[in-house]
Amino acid sequence: MVAACGDDSGEKDDNADAGGGDAGNPRFEGCDQIIASGSDTEAIQTALIEAKTGNVLCFEDGTYAIKSELSLTVNDVTVRGNPADREAVLLDYSEQNQGKDGLNVNGSGFTIEHLSLKNTHGNSIVVKGADRVTFRNMKVSWDQSSSMDNGAYAVYPLSSSNVLVEDCEVVGARDAGIYVGQSKNIIVRNNVVHGNVAGIEIENSDDALVTGNHVYDNTSGILVFVLPNLEKKDGSGAIIEDNIIEHNNLKNFGEPGTTVSYVPAGTGMLILAADVTEIRNNQIRDNVTTGVLALSYQTFTTICAVSGGQNCASNDPSTNQDLTKLYIHDNTFANNGQMPDGLVATLLGPMVENVLWDGRKPANALSENQLCLGEDPTTVRVFGNQTGIIFDQSMQSTDSTPFICTFPSPFSDIDLPQEG
Repeated sequence: MVAACGDDSGEKDDNADAGGGDAGNPRFEGCDQIIASGSDTEAIQTALIEAKTGNVLCFEDGTYAIKSELSLTVNDVTVRGNPADREAVLLDYSEQNQGKDGLNVNGSGFTIEHLSLKNTHGNSIVVKGADRVTFRNMKVSWDQSSSMDNGAYAVYPLSSSNVLVEDCEVVGARDAGIYVGQSKNIIVRNNVVHGNVAGIEIENSDDALVTGNHVYDNTSGILVFVLPNLEKKDGSGAIIEDNIIEHNNLKNFGEPGTTVSYVPAGTGMLILAADVTEIRNNQIRDNVTTGVLALSYQTFTTICAVSGGQNCASNDPSTNQDLTKLYIHDNTFANNGQMPDGLVATLLGPMVENVLWDGRKPANALSENQLCLGEDPTTVRVFGNQTGIIFDQSMQSTDSTPFICTFPSPFSDIDLPQEG
């Protein structure tokens, strides 16, 4: 049942059904519709269809059994649970029998906050082609740990701008817990992300700030990727700062053949073919393969092939496959690389450094530094060179001296999404 928040006269909106018994509760001030506890999937979808621009849809406390994929196509709609307890409102997709995703949104100005979702058959919340997107104070999870039956992505804005993901907890995605792809002007902050293959992933996106997150017990903690064969062909300007990235040693349970299925377990961060990335002021510890793994896409295809993958090489000449200008400085590293994942151990040895780089440079930048480690560099191993020779013990170097250098911050002229 769906009811409107009443004004002082107590009159009911003609477009809403009776049943919102908490309409007088101060928690529902500012709500245009109240979705009553016990409402079924049809009633919730009807509320989403009938929402008007600028509406706030509020859920009463309770567990809602969602049987099919929900959708929203109206601009400037807020979907809200209980600000005092995000687990008081739970959308449970365990009995879903139609569609595969949880909620699909094609509308700008979308906010979803203060509630929980679990057990979507596919992705949890997908927002595509939107401007001004906010995910706030949510929990998204799957009951089954490390299962390929879990959905691929939990928080999933795509081809969007001015994206904010804050104060969320995400658990159990078989690909990425928080994924922002082909987007621009992004903040991902103060989230707790664990039990996923990839904790947080920024892919083919520009100007992303990933800050204040606790990322642990994933296969890999934070990923910044540029991948071929996507509509947006590049990605640059990510800052990864003030995060705790620890103990990301979970066995990879990604769907075979997907990009993340080849990510070595125990990788704190993976930077793949991205441009102008800054990693600063993070605590990076107890990741058994390495703290930061930095690769060109050419090297990644080698890892893919060695792992038994098919069709690993890129056929997209429009995407630059080289990693350019990676700046890693003022981080705290501890106990990384102590027991690398099987493939890395086979290729590089039983113990490796905090930073691993394949050494490849763009052909037009052979004389430029592509990796800087600041004025007090951490341990690094360069395991390849521009000619494409990699994993040859005679070619490897652990001399950090060439990387005592700095880059300018990529965010010097960027307007970030605003608070709220």
